[in-house]
Amino acid sequence: MLEDLKKMAESYQIKKPPDLKGKIHLLIGEDYGFLVKLGKSNVEVKETSVNDTRDIGLVMSEDTFSKLNSGEWNGMTAAGRSSMSESAPLDFRLPDGAEMDDETLQIMYHFLTHFFSKDYPTITELGRSHSRKVHGGNAAPIAYGNGIRSAYYTIQKGEQINEDELDPWDQVFTVIGGSGKALVDGKEIELEKNISVHVPPKTEHIVRKDEGEDDLELIWIAYGEKA
Repeated sequence: MLEDLKKMAESYQIKKPPDLKGKIHLLIGEDYGFLVKLGKSNVEVKETSVNDTRDIGLVMSEDTFSKLNSGEWNGMTAAGRSSMSESAPLDFRLPDGAEMDDETLQIMYHFLTHFFSKDYPTITELGRSHSRKVHGGNAAPIAYGNGIRSAYYTIQKGEQINEDELDPWDQVFTVIGGSGKALVDGKEIELEKNISVHVPPKTEHIVRKDEGEDDLELIWIAYGEKA
């Protein structure tokens, strides 16, 4: 594991902004602990105790690490959830008394998006096998942070994403495969390849797949100050 993490750190050192600094504790299974130090110009990894709780921790099973190491998942895919109160294959552990403030969250978005990839630039594989069930469909996040969120979604017959969400940001759903329907502010829209739908802030919206055996595949982008 250590050699794989060192290769990830070597790649992340090229991708990391100079002002992104901190320490992240990786807890893999019950027996493996590693500390990732994010310096101004370097990224270091060393073995440490699994009981070290001084720094923010990312907790995962050995199977989850295997999926990250092979490229089956990226970090954001493993950590994806509908809300922070839910659990995920890659979970957060905060030091006693600490909170997930916006600055820490932005660091984690960048780290999870880019650290576990050994590629430069970061390459994210898409498709159902590289995704997890989130918000009712299968998702593979692509990029998060600094006012933008994006993900690949694949939705099968009988599935829908979103229910009563009134998100505070602009959103765009762009269909790259299959067919389905969107309901935006009460208006039904037929979805097919090369159709893109804009959803204004605080607007009810649902994307669903009612019929047909082909997956509805789309790229979701949210943008704006609060994204």
